[in-house]
Amino acid sequence: MVTRVGIIGLSASDGTWAAGAHANPLKTLPLSDKYALKAVSTSSAASAAKSAERWGIASDKAYSSAEDIAKDPDVDLVVVSVKLPQHRDLTLPLLKAGKDVFVEWPLATNLEQIDELLKAAKEGGGKTYVGLQARTSPAILKAKEIIDSGALGKIRSSTIVGLDSFLLHLPPQHDYEHDASTRANASTITSGHVLDAQAFLLGEYEHLTAQHDCFFKTVTTPHHDHPVSRDAPDSFLVQGKLQSGAVASFSLILTTPGSPSSFSWTIAGDKGALKLEGPNINIQMVSPMVYFASNPNFSMEDYLGGKTLEWEEVAVPKTKTANNTGDLYLAIADRKNAVEGSVVDFERAALRHRMLEAGMKSGREGTIEKYL
Repeated sequence: MVTRVGIIGLSASDGTWAAGAHANPLKTLPLSDKYALKAVSTSSAASAAKSAERWGIASDKAYSSAEDIAKDPDVDLVVVSVKLPQHRDLTLPLLKAGKDVFVEWPLATNLEQIDELLKAAKEGGGKTYVGLQARTSPAILKAKEIIDSGALGKIRSSTIVGLDSFLLHLPPQHDYEHDASTRANASTITSGHVLDAQAFLLGEYEHLTAQHDCFFKTVTTPHHDHPVSRDAPDSFLVQGKLQSGAVASFSLILTTPGSPSSFSWTIAGDKGALKLEGPNINIQMVSPMVYFASNPNFSMEDYLGGKTLEWEEVAVPKTKTANNTGDLYLAIADRKNAVEGSVVDFERAALRHRMLEAGMKSGREGTIEKYL
């Protein structure tokens, strides 16, 4: 059965996230056999009409409110692809109408809003999905396959380090991300994606401590004719013990263009280790390389004799669709054959928000926190 989709936030432009991550993959095989783009909703009737024309949607399916698209009986699944501060208001009418709903990560601005969405979803009865698509990244799935095979033995540690020299210097339409009150910043968006991947592979923290700072109170960009003030975190560090007993640390730092962006994640077990490396910490979009090292016969004598244990690159398949979000749609359409845990609903996303809020509290108060 084909799932009929409506997208809130899809404009006529091909250069938007809603177009690249959602509309284009949905209209291309293999997803076009499973989904049909049937409706659109934007902030005005005029822009909705233009979007409908661009995407081949009937003119009477061009809406300018979430309430209207929620009433459409010809729409099964509604995707919310807008700025984070709008998530709660646009999602609630959909849930109350009983629609299946896909919301971009983060789910909402704060835990109060998330609880409200959870309540509405339970009462409405629709299925819920959240765009934590690092879980359907081929690199992450390959890492999970290796870990689950036992090749690493018992996991002892996980160390993630990321530098990003781009996110501080975005165009004006992203200025709201510099405002800490919106929670649309690196401590939630990027950190949430990466820490969710950590949880997918290794499980949750038993307890954690964290540190967050805003080092760059003002930034200059090639897109602005004035300095941009900011108070949102540009660093987020989390460390603690996982429920498995392993220790895990995460460090994300936003920096200037003079420091190259990079991503490194080492997972060490008592039989071997994995390393994921790439040029971008946004692993939900940019797939890292995967490396494996294990030699049970390697000894301290070998090490003292000058021998080294080399990392071996692991072959990682390409995405089955245009991107990780497209592969998430595939997993949603075929839950029986999807990797267990690869699709996140509102409940699981709420857990990730609680993890991040525990980190923020730890950073403010200097405390050891639990969130389970």
